[in-house]
Amino acid sequence: MSPLLSVEDLYVAFRTPKGGLGLGYRVVWALRGVSLGVEEGESLGVVGGSGSGKSTLLKAVIGLVKPLKGSIIYQGLDILKLGWSQRKRILREIGYVPQEPSQSMDPKMSVGDIVVEPLLALGVPRRSQEHLLGSVLELVDLPREIGGRSIRELSGGMQQRVAIARALITKPKLLLLDEPTSSLDVSTSAQILNLLKDLRETLGLSYIVVSHDIDSVSYVADRVAVMALGMVVEVGPTDRVLAEPLHPYTRVLVDPEKVEEEATLDPEVACPVYRWCPWREDRCATERPRPVEVGRRHLVMCWNYL
Repeated sequence: MSPLLSVEDLYVAFRTPKGGLGLGYRVVWALRGVSLGVEEGESLGVVGGSGSGKSTLLKAVIGLVKPLKGSIIYQGLDILKLGWSQRKRILREIGYVPQEPSQSMDPKMSVGDIVVEPLLALGVPRRSQEHLLGSVLELVDLPREIGGRSIRELSGGMQQRVAIARALITKPKLLLLDEPTSSLDVSTSAQILNLLKDLRETLGLSYIVVSHDIDSVSYVADRVAVMALGMVVEVGPTDRVLAEPLHPYTRVLVDPEKVEEEATLDPEVACPVYRWCPWREDRCATERPRPVEVGRRHLVMCWNYL
């Protein structure tokens, strides 16, 4: 089966100041040769620590950052090679829920106007907007009358539901969710995760869910990809990756007993865990391994398995 969406050999870099006026800039690689895919109806989780590149991956797909190299294939078409009109049509089918949704919403706008905002660019008539608004608010378990309120009047959980409603308003096939529960308490997080499971079942959606919390991802994801310093180091069925993590970095993420120092990553060598990996070889410092299939749809990027 062909993926609904796949990224192939994707590279993204940013320039950051070296530390003082006149000292110039250094290049920071946010994505380094990332290749991943999600099938129709599938939920893919992407986990990793701060700076792993997982949020940048979503922004590259939705067009908020520009890759230097690689492809983003949606239903057989490379989004990066399309003209604006074709790209806009495709992006209508990809919903995006950003991290900290309240910061992406204009507090001067009503909740209703925030939710239907994506429809304005598509030229949807006002009457149709009102019908779609009522339907999508119902989908995320919000009352219709909330459309007239300000986003600042709502709790964090309700704001997240508004963000999900806005992403659903164009009837997408794929939702990209960036840390959907990071700012919520445990009880509210559970409610949002249950909502996502229900929406996927009801609407037949595909998800790419990014989080630093591997437990949250495991609740909604069929497969999970582990990222470190802009690279995918392991990807496979969620239950298998959590029960038998193979890459040293995955083992640190799933084991709460590991000390923080063990997870220190080094961007100057080919393998980010080279400095502390118990299996390291000389080539690990200079050569990146190819993906090794160790089970059905389970890949690990480590010389130890070659």
